[in-house]
Amino acid sequence: MLKVIMDTNIYGKLIEEKKFSEIATKIKNDTDFKVYGFGLIRKELRDTPKTSKLGKFSRRNLLLNLYDGITGGKYLKDSLKIHNLAMKCYNSYRKFGGIINWDKTNIDVDFTIVACAMFYKLDILVSDDSKTMLSKQALKSFKHISIKEALRQPAFWKYSDLKTRYNF
Repeated sequence: MLKVIMDTNIYGKLIEEKKFSEIATKIKNDTDFKVYGFGLIRKELRDTPKTSKLGKFSRRNLLLNLYDGITGGKYLKDSLKIHNLAMKCYNSYRKFGGIINWDKTNIDVDFTIVACAMFYKLDILVSDDSKTMLSKQALKSFKHISIKEALRQPAFWKYSDLKTRYNF
């Protein structure tokens, strides 16, 4: 069984799909692909403006219902250890030439999600965030810290990999 976490941007892409409820059902019912929730991701989804619409529906409600449905109550707890690990990754990122400040463009959230995946030994992290989470310097820092801390780094999938797995 693969243990998976999906970045916030993936939920936004999923609700744009024409048959997103069918896709969500496929993901939820896949016994070999278990998606876990994490408080920071749900918070980002909850921060979607209440007035934002997708057709006649509230984008915020669609995102939260999709998230809750796919994760099915499987949540990973946040901790100081995860935040410390995220900061180690960030410090390494800066040493490798990363230029984004910790509190800009949600890089703090991105690095905390990766740290959570490493801490809980997740197999896959799905994201399309190429500017921060999947940048060359970030990926190099994640690998460096995972080796230094004797933790397993998750495999990074893009949205296209998810689409391939579920044929949509």
